[in-house]
Amino acid sequence: MAIDSNQLSVRFLFEQNHTFEVPKYQRGYAWEEEAIDDFIEDIARCLKARLSNGSRNHFFGGVVTVRKTIPNSSRSNFEVIDGQQRLASFVMLMAAIRQGMLNIVHDLGNKGALKDDEKKAKDFLEKSIETLYSTYLVYRDEIELEYVEVPKLTLSKADDDFFQGILSNQHVEPKRASHERIQAAWNRLVKFVENDVLMSATASENAKRLQMLVNSVLTSDCSVIFMCSDTRSEAYQIFQVLNDRGVHLTDGDLLRASTMELLDQKGLTAIQNKVADSWDRVLAYPPGDIDSYLGWYFSSLEGKRPRTSNLADQFLEYRFKCKDVTVINKEKATEILEEVNRMDSEFTVLRTLGDGDWPYVEYGQVASWDRERLRMLVTHLKHTNAMPLLLSLRLLDAKKFAEAVASIERFVFRYKTIGNVHIGRMTELYLRHAKKIRETTKYSIKSLRSDLASLVEKAVPDSVFEAKLHELKYSPRGGNGHIRYFLITLEDYAKWYLEGANGVPKCKDKTRVFDFSNTTLEHVYPRSAEGKEKNSALELVKDTIGNLTIFGPNDNNKLANKGFVAKKPVLAKSDLKMNRDIAENDDWTADDVRARANELVKMALKVFIP
Repeated sequence: MAIDSNQLSVRFLFEQNHTFEVPKYQRGYAWEEEAIDDFIEDIARCLKARLSNGSRNHFFGGVVTVRKTIPNSSRSNFEVIDGQQRLASFVMLMAAIRQGMLNIVHDLGNKGALKDDEKKAKDFLEKSIETLYSTYLVYRDEIELEYVEVPKLTLSKADDDFFQGILSNQHVEPKRASHERIQAAWNRLVKFVENDVLMSATASENAKRLQMLVNSVLTSDCSVIFMCSDTRSEAYQIFQVLNDRGVHLTDGDLLRASTMELLDQKGLTAIQNKVADSWDRVLAYPPGDIDSYLGWYFSSLEGKRPRTSNLADQFLEYRFKCKDVTVINKEKATEILEEVNRMDSEFTVLRTLGDGDWPYVEYGQVASWDRERLRMLVTHLKHTNAMPLLLSLRLLDAKKFAEAVASIERFVFRYKTIGNVHIGRMTELYLRHAKKIRETTKYSIKSLRSDLASLVEKAVPDSVFEAKLHELKYSPRGGNGHIRYFLITLEDYAKWYLEGANGVPKCKDKTRVFDFSNTTLEHVYPRSAEGKEKNSALELVKDTIGNLTIFGPNDNNKLANKGFVAKKPVLAKSDLKMNRDIAENDDWTADDVRARANELVKMALKVFIP
């Protein structure tokens, strides 16, 4: 493998007889505010050291490229495989510095008679403006007896026009998220030059600070590792090795690179462009989300979890079916496009599911209570393990989806929240059904419920579930959401339970939907009883489930520290049946607490089955 690798200063990297080009199919500019702020802070530290008569070196990482010859030109053009973000940020920094120099020269030009130091500063800056332009922004090429100005750095197809407009200080309207990130980075860099570099009151001193930044910091102190290959395949190997060593590259980036390399063949350009657009959408999510989405998507379609150590390779083998392939035909290229489009579509669904939002356009097919089950499962029970299954269930109609989510929700509370059983067997069940849904034209939710019930019976039978529920206690340090959820769910199914608890648990009144965040957990016997309200027997059971209830937004919770006599009228007027039941007691004793706990557990044994 013929790889050239050198550590170069930023200036030396740019002043050579070459240009850089980000392939048209690569993702757009991706640095968010935090990344560009870190970049600026690194530059600022080096400048501060220089201004204090010292120096500070900073290594900005690697740049991986492929050397490409330009017909009838003496320059080399380097295709950027990795390093787009830092190269683009350095070019914008130099354009911002150049803009700062132009502003000073303009101000001096309007001043009239200049002092000697001001003339000297103006002359230096005018020459520096031209030097920066020819070093960092354009390359003056000679092609067929003509001089042609070529951008030193050309970004991907989707970003380049906007990027060049920004560098030229033109007003350009952002049309995509990557444009907005470029605009935000440019604004921060301009602000850095104006506020942090040009801090002196005199043009002469500001010129010296700019000279220090350009001729010392960027010439000597800031460096990158420049890696160059003559073939794209070798460059991609470097790219993958860097990823294996824990550099910032993601599995999504690797998949994009691998598929785009396969499509970089004669006759496949149109398909390659379409795949590039789809990859832009797929990789537009935050990196952490992309990693999750890739795993969930793979699991949903393949019925097994991918190994995290080589996720990209598994996608190439199982989903794209082109691992170790170097040449493809148009039919295979079309299959790659279809797969990336499928990822784009299903990632959108995963984003919706992850937010706990209903994934169907039409809301009228099911009640709002049914839709809230998804939010309870994902947001309040924090159960993302079922995402591959939910992604497959989304292929069914809304009613079946709602039915399945309600069963999974009840199952999860019993199996994981209370039973605390290892997720292995549960995950296996989820993925088996996720794949079955995709392979079967007539999928029955009944089969899912049956398998969930069998797993519950083995792992958290009634005796275990009953014992663990009796162990539930309120914690004054927080983390009582599972108890709140437990009581809300029992309230939802209370009417079904009273009518005999026959068949699959059902909410009989779906007109009432609890807002989990606006529902509070309350003690019937006060948690901090004082004086005559304090009861030694109740103190022993005050934090158990028998003494806990919930108040909705319409209930008066100002009596939280009052005794039962004061609370009874409020409980009697409550919208919640469980509170009205408590109010039917003449008094509130430790025996009443234990009796209520027994009744709640008895009800839970019927409700919390799939």
